[in-house]
Amino acid sequence: MSMVRLISAALAATFATTSAAWSLDDLLDQVKKRGALRVCTINYTPWNILDPVDRSWSGINADIVKEIGASLDVKIEWVDSAWSTIIQNLRTDKCDVGAAALWTSAPRAQNVSFTRPIGGDGSTLFVPADSKIASYDDVDKKGNIITVLSGSADEKLAKEKFKNAEVKSLVTDQVAAHILEVASGRSNAAFGGFAGNAMFVAKNPNIKVKPLPELMVNYVPFAYAVPPKEYYFRDYLSIIIANLEASGKLEQIKSAWTQQKP
Repeated sequence: MSMVRLISAALAATFATTSAAWSLDDLLDQVKKRGALRVCTINYTPWNILDPVDRSWSGINADIVKEIGASLDVKIEWVDSAWSTIIQNLRTDKCDVGAAALWTSAPRAQNVSFTRPIGGDGSTLFVPADSKIASYDDVDKKGNIITVLSGSADEKLAKEKFKNAEVKSLVTDQVAAHILEVASGRSNAAFGGFAGNAMFVAKNPNIKVKPLPELMVNYVPFAYAVPPKEYYFRDYLSIIIANLEASGKLEQIKSAWTQQKP
């Protein structure tokens, strides 16, 4: 084969490979053509709050998503999800973006692509209101049960942290289910995100559970997630978030939900 033909063949192969890669990065166009943005989300105060009567969503992420929908001139279609399913939902085309209090992590980043952060939180223990537990060693004992939500970043951290107590993972989409296990006496402590769960406890004083903020560990940023290789769409969302942050509107949205009285 002549040199000219070899170069032509190489160029053709490169173009075909590049075109194939580009063809995967078309979610932004799909959303605009569809006229709807499918949003996977998870019930977690104050970021995502599900109304049990009409199944509507409100909260910090709902307000941010409204800004995204307005920018794209599309409607929002909410897709109820759970910590154990949200990554898979993104990878199987059930939604276009995961807009939840979704911790960024290296394992998750192997399966989805993350936007710039929208906030963050750390994890701590939640114990009975009259408990004398004051350290991780106090609860990490044989015979004790520590509840976590299956699929959450807290689950992995708890299994690494607690060597003696039983870490019980709950597969559920019920809000604060691990906290309710403590309130009912079925577990000695729950391990989970501090801010959202502390707000849930404060809004429900009948739940005799208290957080231990002095034990908070592992502060990690939250971000939105999109399917892998959808770089244009990811960057578009990051630009919207960056502009909201620069204008002060992102902080206004957060403050409106975090400063509410119980």
